[in-house]
Amino acid sequence: MSVEGEAEMLANVTRLEVEAPKKARKSINKGAEIFAKHLKDDTPVDSGALASDVKVGAIKSSTGRFEKQVGYGGKSAWRAHFPDKGTKKQRAQNFSIKAQEESRDEILEVYAEEMRLLDD
Repeated sequence: MSVEGEAEMLANVTRLEVEAPKKARKSINKGAEIFAKHLKDDTPVDSGALASDVKVGAIKSSTGRFEKQVGYGGKSAWRAHFPDKGTKKQRAQNFSIKAQEESRDEILEVYAEEMRLLDD
């Protein structure tokens, strides 16, 4: 997807939220699950505690836009940033960024499909 196409797609997300909130929530739920799967797959396995603690939160609209948080649960959240961002003694593994990059096109395709259905 080109940068121009992606910008247009992101601009249409607002339209989807306004004109079809049910479709927007469905897209957000699907997108969150896609990202959670990639995050779990990309999380390094040592004890397995991080990967098994990937959580998808409830849908919220407190900012006027629908959103859903995806990350690590309370048992692991405090330490996930150490292997992800690195420390003085450990190189950064950047697995959260990798998961975002791997998820991006799949999530945008979910929105594109809902937009196509909206225009029908």
